[in-house]
Amino acid sequence: ARSASTRRRRSERIRRQPRYPSTHHDAAAPTSSDVDPATDRPEPRSTSILMTRRTSPAAVTWPKGGELTPEWVANLARVMEANTRTGPDHPQNLRKLVPKSVMEKLLKATLAVLETEGTLVRVDPSSPDVNVNVVGDTHGQFHDALRLMHLAGAPSATNWYVFNGDFVDRGAWGAELVATVFAWKVCMPRYVTLTRGNHECEFCTEVYGYKKELEVKYGTKDGRALWRLFMRVASELPLAALVADKTLVVHGGLWRSKRKAKGGKKGGGGSSGAEVGTLAELAKAWKGGDDPDGEGDTQIAGDVLWSDPASDVNGMIFNDNRGIGTMFGADATKTFMETNGVRLVLRSHEGPDAREDRTGMNDMTSGFSLDHDVPGVGKLCTVFSAPDYPQFVEEGERRFNGRAAFVTLASDTGYHEPRVTSFEAAKPRPACDPYYDVTVGGSDEEGPDGDLAATVARGGDDDDAFEADAGGSDTVTESDGDTVSGEGAA
Repeated sequence: ARSASTRRRRSERIRRQPRYPSTHHDAAAPTSSDVDPATDRPEPRSTSILMTRRTSPAAVTWPKGGELTPEWVANLARVMEANTRTGPDHPQNLRKLVPKSVMEKLLKATLAVLETEGTLVRVDPSSPDVNVNVVGDTHGQFHDALRLMHLAGAPSATNWYVFNGDFVDRGAWGAELVATVFAWKVCMPRYVTLTRGNHECEFCTEVYGYKKELEVKYGTKDGRALWRLFMRVASELPLAALVADKTLVVHGGLWRSKRKAKGGKKGGGGSSGAEVGTLAELAKAWKGGDDPDGEGDTQIAGDVLWSDPASDVNGMIFNDNRGIGTMFGADATKTFMETNGVRLVLRSHEGPDAREDRTGMNDMTSGFSLDHDVPGVGKLCTVFSAPDYPQFVEEGERRFNGRAAFVTLASDTGYHEPRVTSFEAAKPRPACDPYYDVTVGGSDEEGPDGDLAATVARGGDDDDAFEADAGGSDTVTESDGDTVSGEGAA
């Protein structure tokens, strides 16, 4: 955890900031001459979601009748990917190629599907031929997400997905990534499951860039309208998925039972006396609304989205590192698994930056970590799917150059033994600038009720004087090592 003085300095920067924008399979990096990855893995079994730079972007229209097909989704991804390589105006060009009306219909269609799903979604493979791919944080790194789906194969009746939240923020292409993943959900609602991450919240999207990204790409008025609609969709995302009754996929971690929760408030002395929550409680819990702060009816949602495992903790204690949620030890994981009949917990939430100063915890430079191994009971692992994360770092700060990973669950191991594929970032990335102040820091150290949140203007309707199409002025380093001066949002 960072010191109080460090947090105060970071809060001061927020006030001053310009409002701009366990088997491993290694996958080789793509060549610089083609967007497609090197052919080290078989081609996808169904429609390809990648494209080459030779394809010219053409405007996307909403299909008649509103029924999305795999071909429509693949074309959407191709058009958006091609646009990212058209030059410095590509952010503003997105509104021409994927008009607000199309994005709005896509968000509403996604909302309609999610409203039929509960807080805990059961993913029950329909045959032994079904594989389930679990994807961790993707954070607006659109090209890397396309590479991942190329390696794993496009969604199909035998190739299912669980996307474990944090689709947006920090990366420069959250709008494109959201559109692609949401479109697959609408197209194949049974085969594609979406869960919520802590960045699918109002606080994070205001601080870490997604709100501003939409304002730049669609203009201030339409961008804010799309952001508000996105927040409605985010508030309906399930908090967890249970695969074949044996693997729980959850963004942050375990949660306190409502029966015996003690403490847990910021500065309230911790929650070491808390009882570990159950799947039955999770299934009955509220999804949390726009900004789950971990209090009252949002206690379970806040815990699920923000908690972290630890190596030196007994039971569950208050998560001082983040100011929300819990830190829980292997004994809590053991209790949870034995109580609920779960053999594997797959969570995300921590990239290499978040693990840098966590004593006793594995680093995340491969995109995967075995965090709790309980003999005879099960495992808790972290999977992170954004390589070379974060995309932007403050000049002079460390770049981790990490790999990312996704996990495949299969019937031959009972859907509770992770088969890990680790892969590198899709390079070179198109030139772009960040949509947030990179001095905020690489890891989420405070939740929506922390000091940082108090420095951020809420509502956003009183800063019309700011021209959303203008960039900032900070100097940052891009993932390809180039120095970028924020003279315009991209």
